[in-house]
Amino acid sequence: MSGSKSMIIKSLAIVIALSICLANCSEGSPGPRGEAGVAGPPGEKGDPGPPGPPGPQGPQGDRGPSGPPGPASSLPPGETTVRVMRMNCETGACTAACNQDEVLVTAYCGPRRTAVSLVDERTASCPARRPATSPLVVVCAKAP
Repeated sequence: MSGSKSMIIKSLAIVIALSICLANCSEGSPGPRGEAGVAGPPGEKGDPGPPGPPGPQGPQGDRGPSGPPGPASSLPPGETTVRVMRMNCETGACTAACNQDEVLVTAYCGPRRTAVSLVDERTASCPARRPATSPLVVVCAKAP
């Protein structure tokens, strides 16, 4: 058995020696950094990224030129071209007239739409003052 003990001791000595050698093979501390080299050529352009958030609203621009006049250009802003009047015929005169710059489009008396009497192109009246002919409804339109 003495031969095998000496073999084990020799093997252990070899393993320890190899371990010490391998421990000395590790990298040492890095040296001082050298100067930067010349920049290389630019690489290929990459894909665009996602769009960013919208920026703040800019100042209001100047007002643009006016457009060509249309058929209703003579009307003031906010005024309609059609006007409907409704008059109660039970208590007073049952006559309605459109304005000077309007024309009478249609008119009727009461819920059964009884015919009116036309005084002129802007005025209409109901023939009798009674509940069956009330109200007098007149539709006027703006004449250019």
